[in-house]
Amino acid sequence: MKRFFTVPARYVTITLLFGTAGLGVDGCKDTASIDPGPQLAGLSVSGASLQPPFSSETTVYSADLPGNTPDVTISATKSDPNDVLSGAVTAPAGQATGQTTIPSPGPGSTKDVSLTVTSSDGKAKIYTITLRGISLGGDNSLKSLTVSPGTLTPAFSAGTQVYTVNVATAVADITVSATKSDPNAVISGDVPNEGRATLKLDGPGTTKIVSMIVTAPNGTSKTYTITVKRAAPSSDDDVSDLTVSPGSLDPDFASGILNYTVDVANDVDSVIISATKSDSNAEMSALGTVIAAAGTQTGQVSVPLRGRRTGVDITVTAQDRMSTKTYTITVTRSRR
Repeated sequence: MKRFFTVPARYVTITLLFGTAGLGVDGCKDTASIDPGPQLAGLSVSGASLQPPFSSETTVYSADLPGNTPDVTISATKSDPNDVLSGAVTAPAGQATGQTTIPSPGPGSTKDVSLTVTSSDGKAKIYTITLRGISLGGDNSLKSLTVSPGTLTPAFSAGTQVYTVNVATAVADITVSATKSDPNAVISGDVPNEGRATLKLDGPGTTKIVSMIVTAPNGTSKTYTITVKRAAPSSDDDVSDLTVSPGSLDPDFASGILNYTVDVANDVDSVIISATKSDSNAEMSALGTVIAAAGTQTGQVSVPLRGRRTGVDITVTAQDRMSTKTYTITVTRSRR
């Protein structure tokens, strides 16, 4: 024999089996339901997780909100749409879900929010959520800062925000690496939040300012700047040392003296001239060929001697390609 009862959707159905020992399927089966009372089928807070996780039987919760959250939305769904939802969230009979948006409690503050589910027979259940505003950190400093190539002046310190870096003329770009003190802070500006950027410099002789803005979780910010000075091309076209072998210069070498003579024996067929540039980035040539390219400090040339006098020009072209200087050496072989 089966007995059925019509109950609201929220009811819990149980089945009772009655039988006689030794009997087969001739026993009696009764089906009934237990009313758990008015309750929620769902509850949520935007941007946060309920603690403990939602359960219809659990009525007390907390939710941690980021301190910069301006407002929060609470949504609730009734187990029985015919119940009434009131308090912080409202929904009349026949409406399953209610939703409301309220101001966040703010950093370091709390706010209790309550909502009540009431059934048609007057029974009620109250759910409470304690909203807690998390206090956000205010660390907007860098932990480290480096530039490659180049050296920061002054040396890096978290409290120092302005730096300069001098780089050579040939340096066309630099790599800036920055580490935040608080991993939850954000770096912006010329360096992305990943903390590393390769930046192209302007032409030789120019200055570039690199800015990094560090914003703490609580929204406060600090700006670090690096002024990168790229050296102008050098106009140094001097020779810092000049020798002839065999023989000796007359007068003795000085970078400001451009003309020299060298006396050698009559049987000398050639001499070797060695010269050192004052600026390694200059270019030095002799006898129509480069004997020391940019980046090479010293060059030499072997000069064959023909006749009694042989003149040789050592020309230095500065890095700026505009300034040049020519040193002339006249080698004289004796008549004997």
